[in-house]
Amino acid sequence: MRQARWDRLAVPILLMVASIACVQIAYLGGWRINLTESEPLGIYRLVPVHGMLDRGTLVEFCPPAFITPEKFPFYMRGTCPGGGMLMFKQVAGIPGDQVRVNMDGVWINGQRLPFSQQVAGSVRFPEVRLPHQQGDFMLGKDEYWIYGSGASPGLAAQSFDSRYWGAVIGSMIHDEAR
Repeated sequence: MRQARWDRLAVPILLMVASIACVQIAYLGGWRINLTESEPLGIYRLVPVHGMLDRGTLVEFCPPAFITPEKFPFYMRGTCPGGGMLMFKQVAGIPGDQVRVNMDGVWINGQRLPFSQQVAGSVRFPEVRLPHQQGDFMLGKDEYWIYGSGASPGLAAQSFDSRYWGAVIGSMIHDEAR
């Protein structure tokens, strides 16, 4: 019977431990890899939010607490109040903006967001019916309209964002991309 040669495993184990340590250090330093289709794929540096956000800023945030992985199985588990994970999307509307939303799309200050029509349900989970926002309103002092602009333009139509749950309050936005 052959004896295990643990010394041959030392280098691969050391490389694995070093890789895990590097990933953890990068995460703690605010670096994230976006592999979702909500925004362009890539590596982003996130910093805590200080002050008001601008339109177009990419943010990491928690959706409202009624958005849960139990109700929406495509939404993965995490540390947000509803039990889901942080999301990464774009700020499309800021406090004071006029928002019009219906099944045909979303308009911010009269400008239609591309591919912003609402869909009835999830392609992967056809039994799930999505809530829909409807109406005209102005974003309040600490409210932001969040929009998944898509890794490619057509993917924006499939993003799970403010079209389905409304505005997000500023305290739910944790970080912004730099």
